[in-house]
Amino acid sequence: MGSHCLSKAVTSPLCLGVLLCCHLFSTEASTFALGVVSGTVGADGDEKLSPTITIDEAKSLMNLLPAVEELRGKGMDVKWDVQAVPTMNNKVYYFFWIYNATAQKERDIGSISVGNCAVNKHTADVRAWQVSHDVSFGDDGALITGKELEGLQKELRKKHGITSASIQEYRSAHLAKRIIPHEQAQSAVRLPVIERSDDTAEVSCWSGSDHLISRLGRSPIISSRAGYHAYAEVEAIAFKPKYQETYTGSLCENRVRLLLAKADGSSFQILLDSNSPKGDCVTVEGAESCEVKGIQLVDWSRDGTFLLADLVQWVYESDALLMHVPIIYDVPNGKFIRPDVYHFFDEFYKTDFFKEKPDPAGNFCEFVLRAEGFSADGNLILSASRPPDDPTADEQVFCVDKKQTFLFDLGTNKIKRLPSDYKVPRYSTRDSGGVSEH
Repeated sequence: MGSHCLSKAVTSPLCLGVLLCCHLFSTEASTFALGVVSGTVGADGDEKLSPTITIDEAKSLMNLLPAVEELRGKGMDVKWDVQAVPTMNNKVYYFFWIYNATAQKERDIGSISVGNCAVNKHTADVRAWQVSHDVSFGDDGALITGKELEGLQKELRKKHGITSASIQEYRSAHLAKRIIPHEQAQSAVRLPVIERSDDTAEVSCWSGSDHLISRLGRSPIISSRAGYHAYAEVEAIAFKPKYQETYTGSLCENRVRLLLAKADGSSFQILLDSNSPKGDCVTVEGAESCEVKGIQLVDWSRDGTFLLADLVQWVYESDALLMHVPIIYDVPNGKFIRPDVYHFFDEFYKTDFFKEKPDPAGNFCEFVLRAEGFSADGNLILSASRPPDDPTADEQVFCVDKKQTFLFDLGTNKIKRLPSDYKVPRYSTRDSGGVSEH
């Protein structure tokens, strides 16, 4: 008897991991698989059986997959887990993830998965299927064939009274519970804002809630001695996907805006809008970062012409750090000043923590930087603090144990430590009434 190559029958590689040319099972293996059939029939042969095959019978089909036999022929231990996938058609199919237990034991991560297979309860067909959105679009993989496999399928069909009409009816059943039109795969409903506050620094769709909700943060108006007025607004918009199976878009998007009015009674104009290309980008260690999600207004300068704010950046659904990055708006010249303070504080603390390409042998102590205000001569007052403990980190090293305050010279980029009892001056006034809806 010759060998049968699975690649002739299956175009999808996931039930194999790679396409493997398969040998026939030994008589011992075949007898083991067929025993599932003969061992469940009554001695008198007239037991009334279900028209669908059992989970144990489906497992017996896994034993006869050409890919499984190939690996076992090489001395590998192959196992499988039954998968109850909520988005899949569990009413018609049993779903299996097949894996190389020998590779798993040896921690050979790249060789563990053999593939995913689905066994039709009504036909005993076995399909190789790919864990991807294509399944939800109607891609049902390919039927797996093999002489020993087909022999057991024939026995099971006979045992359960599965007719050709039944096979024709159920063979075309989709693997996915529902088929999704391509054009609607990324559809999502924008949820209305249901919570408002004056917090604009850390507005999130998740904060304090198990469910996604849309929030709006709008700061009080801060006014300068020169007659300028500014406020910030952050909208965290939550999205409810129409189809969870295929949606890959954002579940929450933040829009950050900074607005300025140049005189009493004049309308507010947008200075910064994260919806504009690179409108909210900052520089950290020489690299451009455009993941700003919040903003915190700090103060006006003593002469009332420079506005200081912290842009707050993080990445949703990631372990990226939350960072405060100062920016300054120069009203007379109509431009932003974006000092790369992290570069100079990394040098001050002799750490590579915030560098895009750190030295593996370098120091990696952490600190949290915040803008505190302006000095009387218009330079920055910044503070460095100890970050919160990260339970997911293997080890944390901190640059500071207690809050330290610094003067950062915007002209020379030099850093000067200030006394622990230094009191940051305040030059703006705040209107707690905020801004009316617009």
